[in-house]
Amino acid sequence: MKKKILIVDDEPLIRSFISSYFETSAEYSQCNIDVAVNGEEAIARIKEKEYDLIFTDLKMPGKSGLDVIKFATENSPATDSVLITAYGGGESASKAMAYGAYEYITKPVALEELEMIVKHIFERQELIAKNKKLSKQIQDQTGFPKIIGKSKAISDIMDVVKMVARTNSTVLITGESGTGKELIAEAIHGLSSRNENNFVKINCAALPENLIESELFGFEKGAFTGAIKRTRGKFEMADKGSILLDEISEMNLDLQAKLLRVIQEKEIVRIGSETPQKIDVRIVATSNRELSRYVEEGKFREDLFFRLNIIPVHLPPLRKRKDDIPLIAESFVKKICFNLGTPKKVISDSAMQLLVEYDWPGNIRELQNAVERAVITNPQDVLTTESFQFLGYLFKNRTVDSGSEKEEIIQKPVRTESSVMTIAEMEKQMIFDTLEKTGNNRTEAAKILGITTRTLRNKLHQYESEEE
Repeated sequence: MKKKILIVDDEPLIRSFISSYFETSAEYSQCNIDVAVNGEEAIARIKEKEYDLIFTDLKMPGKSGLDVIKFATENSPATDSVLITAYGGGESASKAMAYGAYEYITKPVALEELEMIVKHIFERQELIAKNKKLSKQIQDQTGFPKIIGKSKAISDIMDVVKMVARTNSTVLITGESGTGKELIAEAIHGLSSRNENNFVKINCAALPENLIESELFGFEKGAFTGAIKRTRGKFEMADKGSILLDEISEMNLDLQAKLLRVIQEKEIVRIGSETPQKIDVRIVATSNRELSRYVEEGKFREDLFFRLNIIPVHLPPLRKRKDDIPLIAESFVKKICFNLGTPKKVISDSAMQLLVEYDWPGNIRELQNAVERAVITNPQDVLTTESFQFLGYLFKNRTVDSGSEKEEIIQKPVRTESSVMTIAEMEKQMIFDTLEKTGNNRTEAAKILGITTRTLRNKLHQYESEEE
């Protein structure tokens, strides 16, 4: 990570300590380090070069650290500043934050504290860079370059997205895993007036319960073991922007109550603090569960559900929008070949028909994985039905013209007592057969099937519901 760092301090030991941290760090050793011994020299350097991060002492001969921070904020708004002070978090620290400093650090500077501040600042800068890239990708009020499809279902959803994006209303996006809920959330933010500010994502299912609250709301120094520095949460990072609460159904009831308060009061309270902080954040939540059913079962707060469900957007599974499969598959082939640096490949007509007929329990994500696997494992320029045989079909007797050769897809005739199995029934049998072969090891079964463990879990829940 080649960042440009400026260290401003009239004490050689401080300059040396911070410089040494970057020079010896495995992650930041390539950073370009400049030093200045006073405020005047620092301001002169800022005029010549745009820095990613500035550390500046508070009290120096001539211009103070506050002067440096104020000048950097006004003339280099992308630069983050950290005040170094021997006087703790007093009035000077408050002024520095008001002038635009990201954080302050007290002398003597502790290595752990320095590491944490640098980590958070660079993560924030990476987030900002990604959001700028996202805004460019959302081309205009009618272009959604990452959302592919021509079906009526996806066209209707895009109409809702364009309408919703102009508001600040909370949005709840539902749909099975892999249907593209996160892409819809990105489009809502990208088309909104908030798109110059952060779009922060947090997966409620991926974080342990004891960590998600501190991730969302931040914490004060000493709030719990390991809290060595006051740290901002995701809501603060998303101020004036948007936050995506992915898989919100996995959030526990206690945290749901705190989230409800954030929505109602538009303020957060860091762990270890009693002082509320006002925030302006647009909330977009997603769920692959039926939240109304969770409300009935007592797993989700009814009042929070109503607060989130102001603008509901439901994404249909891929099996309900089969007209979009050819476009999506072709776009994946193009993208994957480009990323791998391989010659362009095409999908034969019969192979495309197979993809259209398949039920796709893992939806778009499973389709992408299947196309990637086919591209990587097949050296030929044309992806045939045999390229996708891992989907559970048997192939023989090439008779359908697909360019230089002919082929025919033969669907395995697995019979019940009275009829040939449907594709959905074949899929169900394939899942249970794979689970049996793996000794009911869901992780291994999902890997063999080419789907995520969450998709496998959802399919099993679906089968259970069908039997009730």
